[in-house]
Amino acid sequence: MKETIIKLEKISKSYADKNVLKDISMEAAASEIVLIKGRSGAGKTTLLNICAFLENPDGGTYYWRGKNALELSAKEKRETRKNQMGFIFQDYNLFEDLTVQENLEIFLRYTLAPDREKAKEMITKNLERFNMSDRLKTKAKFLSGGERQRIAIIRAIMKNDAVIFADEPSANIDDFNREKIITWFTELKNNGHAVVLVSHDNDFDKIADRIYTLENGELSIS
Repeated sequence: MKETIIKLEKISKSYADKNVLKDISMEAAASEIVLIKGRSGAGKTTLLNICAFLENPDGGTYYWRGKNALELSAKEKRETRKNQMGFIFQDYNLFEDLTVQENLEIFLRYTLAPDREKAKEMITKNLERFNMSDRLKTKAKFLSGGERQRIAIIRAIMKNDAVIFADEPSANIDDFNREKIITWFTELKNNGHAVVLVSHDNDFDKIADRIYTLENGELSIS
């Protein structure tokens, strides 16, 4: 039986007078791809942020690997994010005046702390995988939106977490690299990881095990 990584029960969230999420319930298990769809401004990113401990809900219960996540301390949440969660968000968090290599080295030093040769091997392998080898020495401020997205994906690949959260992972990506992303998500699933992604891209429908639609603050499963 697959382990349930994320289980939300009647989660709600409001900003000012707007109810963004109303009694949301959903699950994501190991070896599963969960796709969340909905129009812009529907609250999809807010839902993803709650799943990733980046925002707190106003009501409801969140179980992370069987434990009540709302009872975890701030330190426990930070450690969980660091050691068990990977992120592909639209805010790429790159150091603009550092090169691609330097950005990836800093990321690895903070998360996995491999030795220098291992880090070099991991960076080289994954830049080749996403046709970014020629950008190794390029400063982040000179990268296109699609290249920034690929760097965010490479970081998530290298970290090898229990769950990957992806917010519009194919944004600014060409068809060739979109297929690489789809292949990578499928590989993650087959290797026991959970993938929770938000996307307007219908190409992800074919690999999703569960498809949720968020509309008017309410979540339904297709």
